[in-house]
Amino acid sequence: MKKFLLLLCSICVSISTYCQSSLLDLIDSEEENLTYATFKTTKIINLQSVEQPAEKELDFIVSHRFGTINSGIENLYGLDYGNIRMSFNYGLKDYITLGLARSSSQKVIDFSVKTKLINQGKNNFPLTVSVYSSVFYDTLSSIFAEEDLSSNDFSYCYQLLIARKMNSKLSIQISPTLTHYNYVSPFFDLNDNMIALGLGGRYKVNNSVSINSEWIPIISSGTNMIHPFENKDYINSFSLGCDIETGGHVFQLFVSNSTSMFERGFVNETMERWENGGVHFGFNISRVFNFK
Repeated sequence: MKKFLLLLCSICVSISTYCQSSLLDLIDSEEENLTYATFKTTKIINLQSVEQPAEKELDFIVSHRFGTINSGIENLYGLDYGNIRMSFNYGLKDYITLGLARSSSQKVIDFSVKTKLINQGKNNFPLTVSVYSSVFYDTLSSIFAEEDLSSNDFSYCYQLLIARKMNSKLSIQISPTLTHYNYVSPFFDLNDNMIALGLGGRYKVNNSVSINSEWIPIISSGTNMIHPFENKDYINSFSLGCDIETGGHVFQLFVSNSTSMFERGFVNETMERWENGGVHFGFNISRVFNFK
């Protein structure tokens, strides 16, 4: 595992070096027809999109998930319950974002970095490509452990975000995702290393409204390959919703079978099934503050 992490760090350093050169060229270029607004905000629904706040902008996102619809009328079909997440994403540069977030689900704090490698249209390149990595700290585990801070409390997620704006209305994205656990809870039948393939898309209805959807099948658990359509061991996350832009805010309203709002949780730890009514209504509210 140490060799794996060393290799990953080397790759990240190489990527950062590449970014600083090629992306500065991208910023300085005035002649190329670069593609923007592939998605309306920095998230498709749960998944990260290739969008980022500009330099010295802060994207503040409040996310909420209610309980499941199948919880019955006594719980108002899930509206009596709720989990919340608050995230702060700051544009260090136009192509580098630093993020900090707290989720009430599992009491997780996470820190993230998102870097855009290349923009669609740069040298006629057909895709926008970004990398996203995050580290999660489980504060809840310290209640049961003797130590307040342990390496077992940490887990990690690495994503490659590859998107294309097909035309003025349709955008699609594929997000290969690697998750690593320092310690796997016996509550989840998971391996230290999990691989998933996020698929997301957006269809623009008008200037203010778009329809979004995403599906995140798990394709590998440790060394075991998993068929995305014949998966009997894990439940894949699926979400459907819409974006509504109202001046300085973007409201995302959707239904999803995932409770967690951080990457490790909704990718690997989804527990409910759509066919059983295990669906949560949720929303994200995004507000951008400019500090220029």
